Amino acid sequence: MPYSQGITHMAKSWFLKGAPVDGNTVLIPMHSFPATVGRSTQCAVTIDSNGVSRFHAQFDMSAQGELLLTDLGSTNGTYRNRERITAPTSIIEGDILHFGSAEFRVNQTEIGNSQFQSKACSEQTCFFDIAQHSLPENFLLQESDFIEMLSSGLLKVAWQPIVDFHTLDVLAYEVLGRGAHLALPQSPMQLFQLAEKINKEVALSQAFRVCGAKAAARRGEPVRLFMNSHPQEMFLESFFTSVEQICLLAPQMELVMEIHETAVVEGNRLKIVVDRLRSNGVLMAYDDFGAGQARLQEIAEIPADIVKFDMALIRDIHRAPPKKQQMIEQLVKIVTDLGSQTLAEGVETEEEAVVCRQMGFQLCQGYLTGKPELV
Repeated sequence: MPYSQGITHMAKSWFLKGAPVDGNTVLIPMHSFPATVGRSTQCAVTIDSNGVSRFHAQFDMSAQGELLLTDLGSTNGTYRNRERITAPTSIIEGDILHFGSAEFRVNQTEIGNSQFQSKACSEQTCFFDIAQHSLPENFLLQESDFIEMLSSGLLKVAWQPIVDFHTLDVLAYEVLGRGAHLALPQSPMQLFQLAEKINKEVALSQAFRVCGAKAAARRGEPVRLFMNSHPQEMFLESFFTSVEQICLLAPQMELVMEIHETAVVEGNRLKIVVDRLRSNGVLMAYDDFGAGQARLQEIAEIPADIVKFDMALIRDIHRAPPKKQQMIEQLVKIVTDLGSQTLAEGVETEEEAVVCRQMGFQLCQGYLTGKPELV
């Protein structure tokens, strides 16, 4: 990757700051304005990501020296400090910007000749010439922000109701984690993407469960909660320790641990996990059933208490071809015959609900019966 050359004086300059997976902090200088950002190689800042539009956004400098950012009608939006911008927006040092999912922090600092020579990489900081290459999508803010979020418990949870498909009584809630650190995304998907780059997926998964259990303790009433697990923690001793911890935090809680369907390929090991969970009074649910290959033989050997059918199967099910509807109905019957309750995820319309009831689904989760609410 080439380094910038030819800066001959000390000056205040604007930078986009990020940290790719190799651990270096990268400062990308913007030498002149307007400076466009996008996937096209014609942009001043080229970001190699399908989530970034060809011409995504543009930086400008006002006559008063104010840095302005404008979205150029991008598909996935431009965000300043987690808020989507719809007009030219003033940018100051320290702001966090998202172009689609690509994330940067804005810096303004003094630079000079020595920082841009061919070996100018000191203290894990490299200055790159953005005009000669594309930046990867996987930029990450400083690890310290993420660690602070975990250590300080800067998280929150929303509960989404799970209802009886026929009576519409609320039987349980799924715990859905959110971030609450001002320098990091709120979205759990984005947080797990960041966690993967610093090997903190398991810690984040466990932290969300602790947050959910504390919310249950505050409620002070018996409640059944569905909580998610991360594939990487499934066979670790720390997984069982974390489950025991949250059960102690909220003794009035009936816990259902969600396990991704793909875990059934580890049949012998999974059976040990399920037996240990059930010995502690914890129920088990297979999550996202049917998202990939429906492993019926393995599921028959280790039946779950609940099987959650992936929302991709449920979406527009009333418009699905008859053969697809027949296939899903047969899967519902097979799972029910194994002694598991069947849950339809992502039900958003009454038309979808009618078909799901006819197919024999017992439980429902989706916007039709209740959106996630912070607790």
